[in-house]
Amino acid sequence: MALIRRSPPQDDSDKKDFDPIPNLEEKEYEARLVMVADLGMQLQEYNGEEKPSRQEIALGLEIVGETILIDEKEVPRLLWSKPFKIFHKLTKKGHELKFYSIFDSDAKVNQVPDWDAQLGKCCSVRVVHTQGKGDNAGFTYDNVGLLLPIPEKYRDGVPPASMELAIGDADNEDNVVTKALFGLTRFVYDKRIQNQQDTSASDVDLLDDYDYDLPY
Repeated sequence: MALIRRSPPQDDSDKKDFDPIPNLEEKEYEARLVMVADLGMQLQEYNGEEKPSRQEIALGLEIVGETILIDEKEVPRLLWSKPFKIFHKLTKKGHELKFYSIFDSDAKVNQVPDWDAQLGKCCSVRVVHTQGKGDNAGFTYDNVGLLLPIPEKYRDGVPPASMELAIGDADNEDNVVTKALFGLTRFVYDKRIQNQQDTSASDVDLLDDYDYDLPY
């Protein structure tokens, strides 16, 4: 007996064409840290071996002075860093120390980082372009290629952030940070392990590379 398909045929005439967002030039921009997204607990695998799950986060950066039109409304330009794993404290082998030190030059190993205190601080963002894949082939996307600190004597010259400063919560899908996720950060957030709090392992020799095929 054949499967009965209950969904009506798709009417391609109802599809809307959306204009792609204009790309930034590939260069360095001044930015401010406006959001830190909790992407929840993520499965980890290294050389085919399953490792303890880890919490991952990503940094939301407002490119100061740059805006885009969304629903005919001008809004600040937001880019997300590549997700990275976090541990209870900053570790020499982890990526969190590298990112955190951009905003707090006094960061030290074994320190419990305070991301709330870093919100609103400035940095330099190197924007790079990534080509879309699959259904999105032909589209070009802006990505954070590199984050660099801005020397203290120049920080006062960076315009303030205009976006709301916030820390996300993976268990609250309605918070302002989670709603602002897109691209890789949204993909990682959607594949999180729900209702798991495994932070007992101390193994930090895990790769942060994402080599799977991304759906954008």
